[in-house]
Amino acid sequence: RQLEGEIAEEWNVDNSELLLPLVKDVVSFDMKHSAEIQACDLLMEIDKLDLLTQHMDQSNYPRVCLYLIGCASYVVEPESTQILQGVLDTYLRFGEYPRAMLVAMQLHDRAKCEEVFNKCNDMLLKKQLCYMMARQYIPVDLEDEDLRTILLNAHINDHFLSLGREL
Repeated sequence: RQLEGEIAEEWNVDNSELLLPLVKDVVSFDMKHSAEIQACDLLMEIDKLDLLTQHMDQSNYPRVCLYLIGCASYVVEPESTQILQGVLDTYLRFGEYPRAMLVAMQLHDRAKCEEVFNKCNDMLLKKQLCYMMARQYIPVDLEDEDLRTILLNAHINDHFLSLGREL
């Protein structure tokens, strides 16, 4: 942590080219040793959050994404959008379509919502995504009649009552 703090201080003094290999080593070490939060903080401090992507794997991406979503609330707008876009790309890379849809909705980007929906191949997940988009009134042109019915909230009351009976 001390080293990361000193790197962040020196980074602002225009030593970035000399420190970049050290930053990559520190981030690699942090990501391998369950210190994802410190790696995120360091990379956000020096505006190199894109270096994080190459170190994410199946075991650490959920913690990183949740932390970054939380951080996005506390930074100014252009940086917040960049952080959320990176999280969206990560969720898509690992096939987390419902979480990717939530991030796309948080970005208020209809095109991203459509992109997430179209990348999903599992019909049950597509239905879940339709319910999510229907709840937020995000229109999408669909060919499938069942999905269109879900998206239009046509039978939401029947589904809710059915769920209540099953529970």
